[in-house]
Amino acid sequence: MYKNKFLLIVSAFVCGLILTGCGGGTGGASKLKRNEYLGNLPALYENNAAEKAALEKKVEAEATKLMAGGEKNFAKIQKLYDGQSVKEKEMKSKFQTDVSAEAAKIAGREVPASFSEKLKNSDLYFYNVSGVKIVEEKGVAKLTFNVNAKDDFTIPSMKAYDYTIYYRFSGNEALLKNSASVIIPVSLARQAVSFKKGDLIAQSTVEFSFSRYPADLVTFSGIEFISNEEYDAAGK
Repeated sequence: MYKNKFLLIVSAFVCGLILTGCGGGTGGASKLKRNEYLGNLPALYENNAAEKAALEKKVEAEATKLMAGGEKNFAKIQKLYDGQSVKEKEMKSKFQTDVSAEAAKIAGREVPASFSEKLKNSDLYFYNVSGVKIVEEKGVAKLTFNVNAKDDFTIPSMKAYDYTIYYRFSGNEALLKNSASVIIPVSLARQAVSFKKGDLIAQSTVEFSFSRYPADLVTFSGIEFISNEEYDAAGK
């Protein structure tokens, strides 16, 4: 039984090496600058990823040395992994606290919105937006805005998807491409839905992918509403 437990620890360690290798990262503090609208949130996410990578690298090095000693080091290896688990929980708690505090600081900040020329010249330019600002929901910063009818119009039966809204975050080239997404402001319905100029079509909330591209979000400067063609091009 003792030997089997040791083999399980070894197997878990090998799997950990594979996952760590896939995750990348070398640790170290983030040098990301503060963003005008998002504050220090990009840096907090970058720092968290770096700290996790550094801890994994440290545990990997220590476990490799212990494993070279064979089964006699089973208890030490187990203690090492237990310590990693405790440390990761502490890091997660602090990270969530810091993110929540920063999100509360930037809540209410107004964010610039623009419409691309291609959208303006397309059939999808049926709306205006207002009240574009940062909000805080359960400790997470998000972007919210109202979608209003630009003119009188009617969505035919079962045609709600034809009125999809496409957008991306303004910033560097990578952010322009990676942040492109969609909003469907009206639910699919069997009956036609009509709107008068100025009517509220929907109140939308979109998320920032801080964990995916924190460095690019440092360049965040607003939200741009784009055409279907521009959205498709961003995904290529």
